[in-house]
Amino acid sequence: MKNAQKARLKLRCPITLGRQHEINVPSGWFELVFNLCAAIEDVAQEINKKHRQRMFLPRIVFIEEHQGKILCDVINGTRDINHIIKQAQMRSTKCCMICGDEGSQFRLGRTLVTRCEKHRSYEMYY
Repeated sequence: MKNAQKARLKLRCPITLGRQHEINVPSGWFELVFNLCAAIEDVAQEINKKHRQRMFLPRIVFIEEHQGKILCDVINGTRDINHIIKQAQMRSTKCCMICGDEGSQFRLGRTLVTRCEKHRSYEMYY
């Protein structure tokens, strides 16, 4: 993910990305990760309005690619947040990691990847 994309995420999600976090996903999934973080941030904002206990607000620990889908860990998660994460994981299995277009999962060597037909054999480093 590019630095400008990470900066955009931090501006949109000050609560959930406020502390130390690690986001290591391909650029093609930026919109998916942005929507995931924004949805978690919205839940955190609602909790913040009601309880005013910032130490118990949800915080994203990491978001990374694993076996062709998004993996996300959140501290102080709720059922709503777990549902948001599962939806993003399902979407990531149908979205190309390289460009963000519609794709599918397949095996490339020993790992699963999610790519469109155009990037099927593309070597990727991120």
